[in-house]
Amino acid sequence: MPIKTDPSERESVKLRRLFFRNSISKKKKKDEKKIKEKYKFFVMKMSWDQALTVMKQIEKEIDDDREELLRKVKIREFNPNKDSEKFIRCYNRAFITAPDPYRSLTLEDVQHFKPDSTFIAEIYGRIVGFVFLVIEPLIKQGKHLGKQGIIAGIGVDPRYRRKRIAFLLAAKAASYFAENNVMELVCEVYHENKVSYSFIRNFGFSQTGIIYL
Repeated sequence: MPIKTDPSERESVKLRRLFFRNSISKKKKKDEKKIKEKYKFFVMKMSWDQALTVMKQIEKEIDDDREELLRKVKIREFNPNKDSEKFIRCYNRAFITAPDPYRSLTLEDVQHFKPDSTFIAEIYGRIVGFVFLVIEPLIKQGKHLGKQGIIAGIGVDPRYRRKRIAFLLAAKAASYFAENNVMELVCEVYHENKVSYSFIRNFGFSQTGIIYL
């Protein structure tokens, strides 16, 4: 029997909706259609084989990079006990200048980020970037084929952009997904965020559809 899936029930969708400016959980049923129409995302995908090739290219480029700052960036797991306030500041800086429909993060919100699948970029103790990931069932034509990795959110402090920190975070995401045997990588980009769309395309993703969150 084919497996039925409701996009609104996906873990990655639920996570992002928590942080929308008008959280769907706080709206009445009659307003859901309006919110879904407002929050339009492009679905970007790439196969694991493609991701592996890109990751190796990035690792080589980083090794050859003469930019000293990039060499000093440390990518590690998020530690809510000591990183929460710094993480919030970085997250809010990243999205306050972006067109994405996200609100400011609070200390209460931080509990929703899983330490083992949320990674931060750190320079001299300052959090300058982040990526949070979700692994979900890979279902096509009603059949469960394995696992897919979702880049649920990625951001860099505006003061540290254009220094390839986002590529380091994306490479870390690919490494994490490799360890968890995913078959496909997915990133859903807000349709008005042309910078993120360009970055995801440059990383190797291709647009495959549209989803309303």
